[in-house]
Amino acid sequence: SASLTLKPALDALLSLRAKTLLAIAATLLGLSFALYGVSSRALLANSMAAEAQDTRRTVQVALNLMSQAVHDFNARWTDWSQWDDAHGFVQDGNQEFVRSNLVAELFDIARIDLAVFADADGIPVYSTGYDRAGKRWAPLPRGIAERLRVGDLLFGRDAPPSAVRGGIVLLPDGPMLVCSQPSVGSSGRGPVAGTVTFGRFLTDAEIKRLTEPAGLSLAVRRLDDPDLPADFREASAAMAGPEAILVHPLGEDRIAGYTVLDDIDGRPALLLRVDNDRAILRMGHDTLRYLVLVTVLVGLVFGGVLVFGGVTLLLLERLVLSRLARLSREVTDIGGVGDLSARVAMPGTDELSRLTGSINGMLSALDANARRQSQQKTALEQAKAAAEQAHERSDRLLLNILPRSIAEQLKEHEQLIAEHFEDVTILFADIAGFTSLAARLNPTEVVGLLNRMFSSFDQLADQHGLEKIKTIGDAYMVVGGLPAQRPDHARAIARMALAMTRAMSQFLADDGEPFRLRIGINTGPVIAGVIGKKKFSYDLWGDAVNVASRMESSGEPGRVQVSEASYALLRGDFLLEERGLVAIKGKGAMKTYWLLGEKTPQ
Repeated sequence: SASLTLKPALDALLSLRAKTLLAIAATLLGLSFALYGVSSRALLANSMAAEAQDTRRTVQVALNLMSQAVHDFNARWTDWSQWDDAHGFVQDGNQEFVRSNLVAELFDIARIDLAVFADADGIPVYSTGYDRAGKRWAPLPRGIAERLRVGDLLFGRDAPPSAVRGGIVLLPDGPMLVCSQPSVGSSGRGPVAGTVTFGRFLTDAEIKRLTEPAGLSLAVRRLDDPDLPADFREASAAMAGPEAILVHPLGEDRIAGYTVLDDIDGRPALLLRVDNDRAILRMGHDTLRYLVLVTVLVGLVFGGVLVFGGVTLLLLERLVLSRLARLSREVTDIGGVGDLSARVAMPGTDELSRLTGSINGMLSALDANARRQSQQKTALEQAKAAAEQAHERSDRLLLNILPRSIAEQLKEHEQLIAEHFEDVTILFADIAGFTSLAARLNPTEVVGLLNRMFSSFDQLADQHGLEKIKTIGDAYMVVGGLPAQRPDHARAIARMALAMTRAMSQFLADDGEPFRLRIGINTGPVIAGVIGKKKFSYDLWGDAVNVASRMESSGEPGRVQVSEASYALLRGDFLLEERGLVAIKGKGAMKTYWLLGEKTPQ
């Protein structure tokens, strides 16, 4: 009779559990699909926003490259505007200046298509175009003659000596990068005798050369081109408003960013398009597909498990769970009092009985485990200290390769590190006669001798607060004024050069005579940055670096040759001797000086 009384209650309990489990399963499935709907909308929106932001950033990089190209082209011809020979030429028209300096090699190396020298009244003394593809002289490009007048591209006598007119000029044959500067002589203060003008067509090849190092896919079209492609026309119309950069998809695989580039007069002239791969959006779609799959699987698994689990729960409760609960209570009681000598009891020969034996064995091992944990804690602290020491060593190694400020940037976030410095001084030094000596020594002696020499140079660089860039063979390169800018960079480099010359007296060649250095110094703007992924290298680029290298290669052993730009910063504090005009590869004749010493040594 007792079993008959319990049966209706048991049936009611089973019915209630089944309904509860079904309700939970339905709720979980509904929540899974709701989560998918919200997540997919947010994921795609974030992917498209990130894609647009990345495209705008790429367009800004392209604008920066074009701006840097204009700046570098203007800086390239400053020496000509301050050259005394050019200053005289625009006044007397001496043709010897043309034969000596305005040669075809200049146009090829400097990649220029136009050169104009005009007097202070705007009358051209010399003007020519140049066909670089055919390597022959050519007439002036069409449309440029109308702009060669005082007040436009040319300067009159009342122009400021430091004036510069540089930028893009639209011509019938294509856009041209033009730079005009008043001819003021080496003093830089005038009087203005005329204008020096150079131009370079912005061909597709030139655009590719500018953007290829940054890995950009850049297309440039004139705004007044009647045959603009359809996407350029749509972008031009859409950008009539205040938006500086327009982002527009080109298809499923490509997205483009558009912006307008002004000409030399500040008027919209060129339309730029930078293409990007839609990898970010594809990643978002892939993530969304995985989310759909996982949501469906999770919903199905949870629903099936809950339904099946409800059926098996009652059986497990009778056969296993009640005994497990008893075992759990006894283990909890032992843990509460901390008596490791106590044991749990579970009669029988099944798995739970064997589990009880394992628990009793575990209790006897806990004391030994406590002792081992103490030992492991000590070992972990020692390992942590060793890891910290290794981290410090890696930091020191990184600082041997990169300046501290650059190393900190690189550790915080990996990205392209590049920076423009307007005014720095570069030193190149080469050991005269070292190549022939190295051929007579074994490799260990060669490396040991170079290590001692360059280590002494490194100490001098630290003493003068300068930044060593690199060594190439028996050549040594150091710079002042970066990455931390300092106003006395030229004086610090000069003192370094004199100290290096003195330091060489302690190193003797196999004939008993001390080694002699050939040192060159130049001042000007550079671009500095980090290249490489596996082996980092902090290096410099720019015309100023090339001139510094030419100062060294055209110098004499045991002497320090200084360019005119560095001479202007050193002549107040140092003794210098004019060497005269020296033929410099890629630059023509340049006036240089010998650095003799410091007027008041420090």
